[in-house]
Amino acid sequence: MIITDLYLPQAEAPGAALEAVPGIELVGRFGARSALADGWRPWLARWLGHEDLAQAAPASIAAASLTAPAGAAEGGAAMPAATRWIATPVELVAGLSSVHLGQRGIVRLAPPERMALCDAFARTFGGSGLKLWPLSGGDFLMETPGIEPLATPEPARCLGAQLAAYLPRGAAAPALLRLASEIEMWLHGEPLNAARRARGVQPVTQLWLWGSAGGPVPARPPAQPAADLAFGDDAYLAGLWHLQGAACRELPRQLEPLLEQGSAVRAVLGVEAGGELLYGESAWRLDAALAALDRRFVSPALRALEAGMLGRLLVVANDTCVSLTRLSTLKRWRLRRAPLAPFA
Repeated sequence: MIITDLYLPQAEAPGAALEAVPGIELVGRFGARSALADGWRPWLARWLGHEDLAQAAPASIAAASLTAPAGAAEGGAAMPAATRWIATPVELVAGLSSVHLGQRGIVRLAPPERMALCDAFARTFGGSGLKLWPLSGGDFLMETPGIEPLATPEPARCLGAQLAAYLPRGAAAPALLRLASEIEMWLHGEPLNAARRARGVQPVTQLWLWGSAGGPVPARPPAQPAADLAFGDDAYLAGLWHLQGAACRELPRQLEPLLEQGSAVRAVLGVEAGGELLYGESAWRLDAALAALDRRFVSPALRALEAGMLGRLLVVANDTCVSLTRLSTLKRWRLRRAPLAPFA
């Protein structure tokens, strides 16, 4: 189980109420902890046995799930050779002396809005060679001929931070910053944003470009459908499963229907704390989002582990993996801690 967007600034561990997240508290108390130096994406590729894919750029992995754009050759072979980025819609907030990405700064557009934004982008930037396609999970894939790959952080790592701390560095940085300025000006007058503001919802003020650093997806023989299952709408997860000859499935509302299938294969669930905004929370709070994920997935998984329905449970968040088996909870001497302390 991977909480794909949970990153704690400066190794802080917010003290969400223990009674609200009993599953997460038990995972942290009794599980065996290991650090993920490169983050969850390369770790997941290696966990699946694909060291070659662990070295690939996240945007290249995410692009694998795309079907060929209109007019392209079968299989997408005619997509131009250009740097690929994951482009995440965000709302940047300007203060008196700085610009920052708020805690609710990642904007999730409905599918029709994503298609409308791609069409508008093509009309505005079509002559430049820039291209934009919608990905699963609300992100986009952008191709930028003439701009070299550059290491930039994913926006989930920057929530609540000032933008100046995360400005790109390197030879390609000036070109990338110029593109960011052009995108910002385009979005400022985009009718989609006027419609969103009229409805009282967040506008998209920027497309945050990340995930270009790394190698290409290596040439691979046709994959046999993977026995492992994946659930979620993260673009990287979808691309990784596509490269294994399978499809990433829709995340269920609750974990129990998956447990009732009784399958012996491994399964990966990609869940989002920020996604809990879609289920009725009027104001986003980390403890409320984690409490919802705990009720829906973590606590039911622990009950299944205790009942012998699962052999092992891994919970990944904040570049940390915590592993439990049925015997883990016998370590009663371990003291209770703040729920997120083991993930910090």
